[in-house]
Amino acid sequence: MFKTDILLLDSLKKGDERAYKQLYNLHYNNLVVYCHNLTKDQNRAKDIVQQTFVKIWIKKDSLYIKSSIKSYLYRAVYNTFLKEYQKIKQEEKALMEIKNGALLSLIHEDENIQEERMKLLELAIADLPRKNKEVFLLSKKFGYQYKEIAAELDISEKAVEKHISRAKKSIKEWFEKNKVVVFFILFRTKL
Repeated sequence: MFKTDILLLDSLKKGDERAYKQLYNLHYNNLVVYCHNLTKDQNRAKDIVQQTFVKIWIKKDSLYIKSSIKSYLYRAVYNTFLKEYQKIKQEEKALMEIKNGALLSLIHEDENIQEERMKLLELAIADLPRKNKEVFLLSKKFGYQYKEIAAELDISEKAVEKHISRAKKSIKEWFEKNKVVVFFILFRTKL
């Protein structure tokens, strides 16, 4: 350690504010430049250097410096940067976990709503007249073409079209008639 470092450190340990100001004025700008290279953010770099100088003032009585004060300051700024970086990463990780949890909750909620809608659709289909239900299910559930349904049920394709049209209209009317029930089933809240 240089003589000036020893004198500066001794004065600082005794609480000499002039020594602290001299230390600050000698190294602040270079430490900010150094820290800016680490953070890539000028304001964060200034904050980290300020935090480092505050810690030095608080711990002035117990400072033990083996190397030069300059080396000590650079190491202290780096350590403060690392602590802040780790804290930010932990916060980002916690935020990501919250976001993922919310997303999974929404996905699960969407699956539940979809299941409820399917149950309601099944109830609406169950209320259809027998022939409309049979034609509608062959088309929509099993994917038969109109021509295949007509051949299977021995009816015309025009009749298939009419049965499906009536089934859709009846299902829509069922949902309209039961909209209060549908609303509460789909959007009920957990108490």
